[in-house]
Amino acid sequence: MDRMIERIDKLAERLDQAERRTSELEDEQTMMASRQIKMDKLLRALHAKAEDLEARSWRNNVRIVGVTESTNIDNMERFVEQLLTDVLGRETFSTMFEVE
Repeated sequence: MDRMIERIDKLAERLDQAERRTSELEDEQTMMASRQIKMDKLLRALHAKAEDLEARSWRNNVRIVGVTESTNIDNMERFVEQLLTDVLGRETFSTMFEVE
């Protein structure tokens, strides 16, 4: 009978350990899920910020297609400035633009 009680006590102890480990794993899983939600939110915010910065970097750029770079033009920057003001009109620009 004592041996049977001892075995039951050992089984109860093992069951307690298993329940404790299960509880710890559930707590850790809950914490990791919370961290994942925060990381996903941060990733979306950083992605939106990167897209915004990229869009802003292109905002003031103008691509001119169809104008050939010929050796007859001494100063291409001056030529492009004149071309833009002739085609678009000086009143189009709130401030003077810069050709780089």
